[in-house]
Amino acid sequence: MKPKINIITLAVLDLEKSIVFYRDGLGLPTSGLVEGSDHIIFDLEGDVSLVLYLRSELEEFSQSDDFQNASKVILSHTAASKDEVDSILKAAVEFGGTLLPSYPKEYDWGYSGYFKDLDGHIWEIVYFHLS
Repeated sequence: MKPKINIITLAVLDLEKSIVFYRDGLGLPTSGLVEGSDHIIFDLEGDVSLVLYLRSELEEFSQSDDFQNASKVILSHTAASKDEVDSILKAAVEFGGTLLPSYPKEYDWGYSGYFKDLDGHIWEIVYFHLS
């Protein structure tokens, strides 16, 4: 078996606010968008889907309400330029996200910034220098 991750599911408290954040704030594609009463699916590149699911429904599936103590994950998005990193971070903040302190930052390998979405999921926006 050759493992491949095709679906990333994030627990959210307010589905409507999260849809606005990801669709309008971060510009996730709306073609292929599937909405349910308790979730929404964004079809991304490379046969990958991002699912936003109501936290209350996921707690019911998992028989647990301990999502706050679940292991942390950082989702990373590569940008085409330093300006694109700044633009995405700015949009995330404008739509309710929180820029993490001391970011964005310049490194010898590139440029990177982090933000938390409306539910505290951490995203890295990174540009790698080609040289």
